[in-house]
Amino acid sequence: MAKSGKIVILSGPSGVGKGTVNKALRQDKSLKLVQSVSMTTRSPRPGEVDGVDYYFVDIETFQEAIEHDELIEHAQFIGNYYGTPRKPVYEQIKKGENVILEIEVIGATQVLKKEQKENLVSIFLMPPSLKALDQRLRSRGTETEDIIKQRLDKALLEIPLKHNYKYIIEIDSVENAVAKVRDVLIKEETLEIPKTESLYYHLKSEIDKVVDENYMYFVENWKENVEKLHDSKVPDNFDFKKYLVDLLTDKSYAAVLAHSDLAVLKDKKCIEDLVEKFMIDVNFFSFEQSAFENAEF
Repeated sequence: MAKSGKIVILSGPSGVGKGTVNKALRQDKSLKLVQSVSMTTRSPRPGEVDGVDYYFVDIETFQEAIEHDELIEHAQFIGNYYGTPRKPVYEQIKKGENVILEIEVIGATQVLKKEQKENLVSIFLMPPSLKALDQRLRSRGTETEDIIKQRLDKALLEIPLKHNYKYIIEIDSVENAVAKVRDVLIKEETLEIPKTESLYYHLKSEIDKVVDENYMYFVENWKENVEKLHDSKVPDNFDFKKYLVDLLTDKSYAAVLAHSDLAVLKDKKCIEDLVEKFMIDVNFFSFEQSAFENAEF
């Protein structure tokens, strides 16, 4: 039986650059990603093609699609409707293809609630700042001052929802953002590339070495203190070091995606600095962490 594909959500505030990043990803044929074509009631922009960029329909047609449950998500913004047709997405996933959904935050929220997490790769694209977002919206030259203000006001409500996504990627440049998305897709096994080629696994290997060299006494103290708090022996099969390395890797990888260049993940000194920073966040003596939920003390 063929392996099912995944839904890759590219979302973020209006004007952040979702379309630009998506277009760049599609130009990389090695990624073998399938583009989902959304339906909208807005008018085409210069250069947009019906059936390629969007399905441009009238309000009556869109309302009928909602009534017949033909959309996996839909939203209304500034008088226009946007939605993703259900049938083609699920047909492509069934064939083992990975489908990119370039959608607004409200639509992504619907998909995140409906779909099982293992079927999703959710990515929130962040602007470097609200000022940068404002400049990008103005550079389009397609919206009035009132529309720009509405989009910025909406962004203030959407950005706090970024933590609902598995990955947060800052668009400081298109090239950097695309490289980060590509690495995430490799890590998530959505491409025909071994997941170990993701920089996440290089980072994990390096952090394992850093912990060995500098933080094993923390691991030993952690185990000792948990046992004291529980007045019981920690199961032999609970690997404190592995848990710590996994935790530090996840935090460090997320920080780089959100704020830095991927080159940081190849720099030993930068990795050591990341580990030192996030060691402070680790609650070594907590016995309420999820890692202990299934452990019997």
